[in-house]
Amino acid sequence: MPVRNDAAVLGNCLDDIANQSFENYELLVVDDGSSDETPQLLEQAKRLNARIRIIRTSAKGIVSALNTGLEECKGEYIARMDADDRMEKTRLEKQLEMMLQNPDLELIGCRVKGFTDSGTFPESGIQYQSWSNSLISHEQIERDLFAESPIVHPSFFATRELFNKIGGYSENPWAEDYDVILRAYGKGAKFGKHPEFLVRKLHAPGRLSRREAMYKRPAMFEAKVHFLLEFGRLKNRRGVLIVGSGPTGRQAAQSFENREVKLLGFVDNRPGPPDRNVKGKPAWGFPDLPPTEFLEQFRDALIVLAIGDAAGQRAFLELLQKNHFVENHDFVRVIYNWPPVAEFST
Repeated sequence: MPVRNDAAVLGNCLDDIANQSFENYELLVVDDGSSDETPQLLEQAKRLNARIRIIRTSAKGIVSALNTGLEECKGEYIARMDADDRMEKTRLEKQLEMMLQNPDLELIGCRVKGFTDSGTFPESGIQYQSWSNSLISHEQIERDLFAESPIVHPSFFATRELFNKIGGYSENPWAEDYDVILRAYGKGAKFGKHPEFLVRKLHAPGRLSRREAMYKRPAMFEAKVHFLLEFGRLKNRRGVLIVGSGPTGRQAAQSFENREVKLLGFVDNRPGPPDRNVKGKPAWGFPDLPPTEFLEQFRDALIVLAIGDAAGQRAFLELLQKNHFVENHDFVRVIYNWPPVAEFST
């Protein structure tokens, strides 16, 4: 668990860990240059819980802190946690049990409930949580791999062998947890998620994920396009067709252009002038959905589904599948399509 200046929230998290039903664990805390009361709180907790080991470093950032922890921890399995989040008493016990019962799995998460210390829980957080909680099996996670990071970082429970295989965390312009998932997938890792709500995640304005550029939309799309290319999704393709010309489609297009991938144009399920252009490329608009003969022109392209509206995305997904375009081969979704919130978030 990496910490820096977390004195205001650290106590509850440490209590949750101390009260775990599974007791054969080591809590390795990497203090990444705290200047508040965090060091004193950690020392107090250590006197009460002999399982705690503290490593102090200068302020080098979260990736450095995480890799320091990986180098120092001794367990066969590694669980992640953040100081401002909470965990259920049975979290470690149940995730370990799932790993032991399914030895092919190398990295799992669990369903997560969000909470806020003040104000209203953001709609975007509700939608992401609903989507993430709907992905349980490896096949579901694999299908949505390029939509968003499918496993919430503080719910990670992985084999040490997996972290060794991918070389730990990596410094990149994008989020370190999403990078781990994508690199692990590239190495053939199998994923899963415990179906119970075992972690509670704080949504607060001051969180690192709300402030740093590496967690924001442009950086995440850089990661998606980087790995789409690395995994060969553009091999023998003449370019990309972007479905959706809103903010998501334009961001996807920019990330492909940054890597000199040919942008063939945009298509929308709404009418537009015949000579409409977006980013200097043709933007075809249809009053409902494009006909089969239009789609057939792009059999040798990668179709990038970037419609932000959930109903519109589902409609286009069904159209592509009906016309025998194969997901994650002929087309890929780069924005998540959330299910009904009540089904997975309560």
